[in-house]
Amino acid sequence: MLALFYTVPLIWAAVSDYRKRIIPDWTWISILVLGLASAFLLPVPPLYERIAGFFLPGLCLLWLAVKFGGVGGGDIKLTAAMGFAFGLYALAAILFLALLPACVYAKATRQRSVPLAVFLCVGAFGYAAALLAFHLI
Repeated sequence: MLALFYTVPLIWAAVSDYRKRIIPDWTWISILVLGLASAFLLPVPPLYERIAGFFLPGLCLLWLAVKFGGVGGGDIKLTAAMGFAFGLYALAAILFLALLPACVYAKATRQRSVPLAVFLCVGAFGYAAALLAFHLI
């Protein structure tokens, strides 16, 4: 139920990233704060998985940004906040679900840079739909 609170900042980040290529700071901060609140309220995912979800993808994207460019600071912060909120394994699933639409968008628009927040949002909703479908079956 707490996951519903993530929808507003995720959608706002996606729309803003698509229109202006900027992710507002309040979006990733609110996701991080909600993740902190849920860490105290819910035992799943465990804290070590949340910490790994915060650092590993964030550091990988930071390395990509420094080495190759094309990854913005807002993308790094949003991914790190989502990693803490959802945990490392859930973030891996979200990134997997975001990969195909991002590649299709990049190929269709012939852009080398994509608004990552849009596809993180798509991946998060796809992950939530998959969880919901498996719980209903």
